[in-house]
Amino acid sequence: MLLRSSPPVNMPRMRRKWRVKVMILLALLAAYGSIMWYMTHYRPPMERVVIPVEVVKQKPKAGLAAPPAPVPEMEAAPPVPEMEPPPLQIRGRR
Repeated sequence: MLLRSSPPVNMPRMRRKWRVKVMILLALLAAYGSIMWYMTHYRPPMERVVIPVEVVKQKPKAGLAAPPAPVPEMEAAPPVPEMEPPPLQIRGRR
């Protein structure tokens, strides 16, 4: 019933407050959007990194290299005995 009644004559209007709230909200959204755009599109400048490298002369190859050592064969795993599963006991069912 309250919605059907007419508003009182001396009811204060809140237009200006809502307008201020919307402006503040838009300003915060614009600031957030600009920060997100900056964080996703900014590329830091490439820095020059100096890595010290020593050039070493390779040793001459004397004939053919020795073949790699054969891989030792592993022992087979012991067999696993097969066991019957334990009986299921479901409580609450008969």
